[in-house]
Amino acid sequence: MVIVVTGTIGVGKTTVCRRLVEVLQSRGYTCGGILTYKTADGSIIVEDIQSGQRETLGSINNVYDGPRTARYFFNPEGIDFGIQAIDKGTCAAILVVDEIGHLELRGEGFVKVIELIRTGKVRNCVLVIRKELLSAFLSQLNIEPFIFHTTLSRRNRLPQEIEALMTEKLVDNKETLQLKESP
Repeated sequence: MVIVVTGTIGVGKTTVCRRLVEVLQSRGYTCGGILTYKTADGSIIVEDIQSGQRETLGSINNVYDGPRTARYFFNPEGIDFGIQAIDKGTCAAILVVDEIGHLELRGEGFVKVIELIRTGKVRNCVLVIRKELLSAFLSQLNIEPFIFHTTLSRRNRLPQEIEALMTEKLVDNKETLQLKESP
């Protein structure tokens, strides 16, 4: 099952994902992958959900020699860090990738996750895709995901709505669905 969390810039998509991970983990599901967020100085941070480790993914300042978009300069080490977290996350019950965007449309960044979904190597996934890029990505996925539109008025209840759907419809096989062991 693939869930897409979408919405405009700054509406709270990452907040929804962070809270969703907390809810799922509290229910015993293992989660892996990445969360990304912006800092006050204009940097983008990528966080490994499993380890909690962080790396700078990009900046509005021209300090990295990796790919760039109209607004950001990307750190090749940050991209590699995110790809490694995604690779590790494929062993979890649920892979979360926040977010895929312009780099991935160009075949860069975390584009690998699209192929993992298309080939069925990842069965349970939550993707964050900005609203204006949604149709371009949906045409690449070759599946019909469950789509949740984030708004300021819905963002606080979306984690519970998504968790309820996932609990009902998670693809359940020994390779993809793992409950955390009790201590």
